[in-house]
Amino acid sequence: MHAVIMAGGSGTRLWPMSRTNFPKQLHQLMSDKSLIQETFERLKSFLPVENIYISTAEKYLTETRRHLPELPEENYIIEPIARNTGPSLAYIAAFFAAKDPKSIVGTFASDHSIAKIEEFKKAIITAEKAIEYYPDHIVTIGLNPTSPDTGLGYIKMHNLKKTIDGTKIFSVEKFVEKPDLPTAKKYVSSWEYLWNASYFIWQADTLLDLFDKYAPEFRDPINNIQLALKKGNLKQIIAKEYDKMPAKPFDTVIMEKVKKVLVIPADLGWSDIGSWASLHDILATNTGSNIITKGNHIGIDNKNCLIYAKDKLIATVGLDDVIVVDTDDVILICKKEHAHDIKKLIDKLKEEGKHLYL
Repeated sequence: MHAVIMAGGSGTRLWPMSRTNFPKQLHQLMSDKSLIQETFERLKSFLPVENIYISTAEKYLTETRRHLPELPEENYIIEPIARNTGPSLAYIAAFFAAKDPKSIVGTFASDHSIAKIEEFKKAIITAEKAIEYYPDHIVTIGLNPTSPDTGLGYIKMHNLKKTIDGTKIFSVEKFVEKPDLPTAKKYVSSWEYLWNASYFIWQADTLLDLFDKYAPEFRDPINNIQLALKKGNLKQIIAKEYDKMPAKPFDTVIMEKVKKVLVIPADLGWSDIGSWASLHDILATNTGSNIITKGNHIGIDNKNCLIYAKDKLIATVGLDDVIVVDTDDVILICKKEHAHDIKKLIDKLKEEGKHLYL
């Protein structure tokens, strides 16, 4: 199997640390390794390095290579511009189909936390075997929900399809977008619903066929990119054709329409490091402390806080449920419950023309 780490996003919800020119996957948020290094090491524990690829934007290429010096140069799939995950997955499918249409490929986020590495390995190996049995299907990994999370999508399972090496594989009835709280509580109490981590495993020619069937507006650009890949006449043609593909997410372009989808339920100790609030919760669980600090900080009587300082001393007294993040040019201070509103703050910066801070 070929594993592709999706590393083209900018991670705006972790602003001001994550910026358009230095996104969150390149930061050390969980350990002394960056998120992309942690993801690479996780995959390298059971895949050869030559089978691991990075899909990223050209502007992140130099820094990403610095983080992953052992990855071969030819294992980078470089997006000319950021156009969402629909074009990214289409390009990846064309990339592998040009080499071998029967290639089995898995795509994985660069910014997730997974505590149970052996369970992750088992689920991915099972997914690869499932594709060998059902090459016309897409396989995804569904995560057993631990709380009624309204910030995540869900997968509703249907019938048991097959058991491989003791692992059950189900057909998928439907994908459900982020629910309200009462609906999320209902999902958690039902065995049928899983969190959607957007890990997809597929055969290259199958995914191209699905784009052809469900997203015909992608057809000509994909075909032209595939021809360019085969001929080696890459950069200009790919940039031109990539720009023609609609900037839509893969989930809505393909996954919500396709019928032949299988899901493997798994308990991976998974967390999406999607916001400062979620990062605080992950680190609080890992450390057993609800005060998470990094850098030059001193505090008294603080509760349930995340404080990321740099060289300048940050002193705090009596804070509760507060996030403080210091960078070279911005200090963010917000209530933890409002961490999801950082996207609104980004929009306000754009409206006011303060693009230097993005």
